[in-house]
Amino acid sequence: MNELGTALSPVRHGIAMGLLALILGVCWVAYIATHHEKLHGGFEQAEVQIKQAHEQKEMKAMQAEMSMDQMDMEKSPHSHAKGEATHHDEASGHAHQGQGHGHGEMHQHSHSGSLATDAMQRLIRGHIHFMGIGLLVILMLGLVAATSLKTCWKSVFAWTFGLGALMYPPAWILMGFRTVELGPEAAEASVMWLFGPGVALLLGSLIALFCVFMLESCGCKKSNLFSWAFEKTE
Repeated sequence: MNELGTALSPVRHGIAMGLLALILGVCWVAYIATHHEKLHGGFEQAEVQIKQAHEQKEMKAMQAEMSMDQMDMEKSPHSHAKGEATHHDEASGHAHQGQGHGHGEMHQHSHSGSLATDAMQRLIRGHIHFMGIGLLVILMLGLVAATSLKTCWKSVFAWTFGLGALMYPPAWILMGFRTVELGPEAAEASVMWLFGPGVALLLGSLIALFCVFMLESCGCKKSNLFSWAFEKTE
């Protein structure tokens, strides 16, 4: 038991962060289970309000265009007959353009057909990633502890794995809360500052650990090029 504790000592803080990710995952799914109807209902209500506000904005824009056309015709009565068709075509073109722009803003791509449902799915994925990555990090740090890396580098692995486990899942939760307001794609872009570093830490740590095992397997760790990173063995 003492030997195991000694071996895990350099990565203990990373394992603690992995356990924290598991705890947060359990707490988050408990929150979703007890507030599911409230969350989903709030997302649906927000979606309806945003659509209504946008429709009112479109209607006001069309009314303003029609008023401008009417004023132009009243100012130039002699050219009314000649320009009637032109004014009508321009008004129709502006109206269609405005509707097309609104369609692109409001009817954004939804995987489920409802932005509220997409938002809930992303919140649930936050729980899934908390649990899955938390377990992965604890397992990987156990492998790190079993290598012959120097203690300082094991500690670095613990920080990179642990921070990645705590940064990546919350990005999904934050994305979920922003999905209805910003739309799916804009919500994704808004959390890249958290999502990107989290992925980089986890992926970089996995690749580095793979390289460590390859160096140990082929005996290259004893070479002058890599010996600085490993403990000296007899």
